[in-house]
Amino acid sequence: MMIKAAERHLQDEHLLDDISVNTTEICVPEDIFNSWQQTLDLISEIVDTPAVLIMRIHKNDNKMEVFASSKSTGNPYRRYDNDNLGKGLYCETVIAQNCELHIPNALKDSDWDNNPDLKLGMIAYCGLPLLWPDNTPFGTICMLDNKEHSYSQKFRHLLARFQEAVVTNLATLYQQEKLQHLNQLLETRVQLRTHELAELSTKLIREIENRTSAEFSLEYSKNYDELTGLPMRSGLIDSLTQMLKQSKASETVTVLYFGLRKFKSINDSYGYLIGDQVLSQFSQRLKQYLDKDTLIARIAGSEFVIARSHKKTASNDLELITKILDCCNAPFSLAGFTITIPSCMGIAQFPTDATTAEELLQKSSAAMSISKTEGVRYSFFNQDTQSSIEQRYQLESHLVDALNNQELYLNYQPLVCLKTHRILGAEALLRWHNPVLGQVPPDKFINLAEHNGQIIEIGNFVLHSALAQAAHWQALQQSDFRIAINISPLQFRAPNFAEHIADLLTLYQLPTTSLELEITEGILLQDEHLAHDSIKKLQAQGIRISLDDFGTGYSSLSYLQKYSFNTLKIDRCFITNLEKNEQDRELTRAIIAMGKKLNLHVIAEGVETQEQDRFIQSEDCDYGQGYLYGKPTSADEFESNYLTE
Repeated sequence: MMIKAAERHLQDEHLLDDISVNTTEICVPEDIFNSWQQTLDLISEIVDTPAVLIMRIHKNDNKMEVFASSKSTGNPYRRYDNDNLGKGLYCETVIAQNCELHIPNALKDSDWDNNPDLKLGMIAYCGLPLLWPDNTPFGTICMLDNKEHSYSQKFRHLLARFQEAVVTNLATLYQQEKLQHLNQLLETRVQLRTHELAELSTKLIREIENRTSAEFSLEYSKNYDELTGLPMRSGLIDSLTQMLKQSKASETVTVLYFGLRKFKSINDSYGYLIGDQVLSQFSQRLKQYLDKDTLIARIAGSEFVIARSHKKTASNDLELITKILDCCNAPFSLAGFTITIPSCMGIAQFPTDATTAEELLQKSSAAMSISKTEGVRYSFFNQDTQSSIEQRYQLESHLVDALNNQELYLNYQPLVCLKTHRILGAEALLRWHNPVLGQVPPDKFINLAEHNGQIIEIGNFVLHSALAQAAHWQALQQSDFRIAINISPLQFRAPNFAEHIADLLTLYQLPTTSLELEITEGILLQDEHLAHDSIKKLQAQGIRISLDDFGTGYSSLSYLQKYSFNTLKIDRCFITNLEKNEQDRELTRAIIAMGKKLNLHVIAEGVETQEQDRFIQSEDCDYGQGYLYGKPTSADEFESNYLTE
């Protein structure tokens, strides 16, 4: 628990007897209330039910109050509406029984004849209790309908997910209230050890992280894409499942998974406004194929899916494939520009390749990846593609529990000052060892974690572990120690990312100048405004920002113009062939010189030979990283090899 260590200390001194929290006096801040309001509105939209409420009980006044109410059509409840307890309210029963109450139609159950909600026409109900951490009731979260409504297990599970989020908020408010009482006692106990206070801070940060993860999951709940108006993945799966059920024995369902390749170059060359217009115009082209036998959806970014039910003939397949590819490859005319974008496509069919909507999407997507790799216009799903999917499934099934099973860990590679040959710090490198799979390379599981949403939790693990280790080494050396940490695009886009980093540095008592965050062009491609704002906030704190893998991206030079960096990191592909390739030598020389002109520090990574070391030193490169100076190693070995005399 959050205050466990502090409570043990205070119990020894018989001080906790004075600590009590009156939950009736705890106020819900505006930002949390607004988050609840958005949640209720979203549930009402998804479930298609007119009223979604958060109720608060006031036992002292013998009242049940509408604390928050969805802003939906047909909702008769308004905030602050209240009624006396003891009248047989749905919510009063939920609180009394402390469990879910689901009533598809109260008119069919005489136990609810006197329920005041019937006067408002609300005959269907599904509600869950909301409790404070001391198990006293806050109230309920519930859904109501003015017609018979047997809420599905999916919708009840969705309500339970948001119940958990609200309870997490209540726990935070409760702990903050209790923390205020504790602080009054702690002020007179200056000898309380600092790690007990750190435990309090850690719990608060963890709760913020959990709330951030819940809010992030909320973004995926909507069914339609705002830009194109097309359904997204969840809506497509529901519709495709229905299409498969209705398919006749003489018919097949063909799923085309296709994407506009190198779409990021459009955003880089013409700007995001033009890029959005291309996607919007492209979606309008696709809609001409929309009919009762055809489904269209935007899956992600510049990737789309068309699913069509038709007779089992090869001519039908090729005709549809050709039409869609021609649609993709036709030039776009926008703002005086004529833009042509290459495309690639993967095809999977029901029932020969798969029998469920999810499998068809997975297999057609895998086939598209093959077509992209082989440079062909389209690829049908085959056995080789199946092998790739099975390998991905195996990785994903083990990755789900990797963090809980303590299979993920960090290695550290030294960062060397080329002028003094002194170890300045280290880069934290994530590693995964699984008992079944063995050592799994990062390039095999990092992208997988990005796609399945685990990267937020894994990224927080890396931040906590690396910063705690850096703080230990800085105290050990009694001098500055720089720790470099790679940040994923999904982490970087998380709400209040800069503030979260500041909280962690305070928690581990590490100066901001000791941290360097490494970002790639993937972060910069996602949201230019967000990237610029986050970089500015982080640098204002004193945190260094490094552009990783410089020289390999499509528009690396344009990034130097748009964003403020502290460090350039030359990609290892230039360093590897320095002895043999004159072009690589000239490019490396140019990058170092450009970095110096822009007052940036330059790091060469992947240095493995004395010849490479001599070259980058002769060009006045600032730092080196690679096997020549030290391989990635465990924290204990790093400390033994580089930090102890």
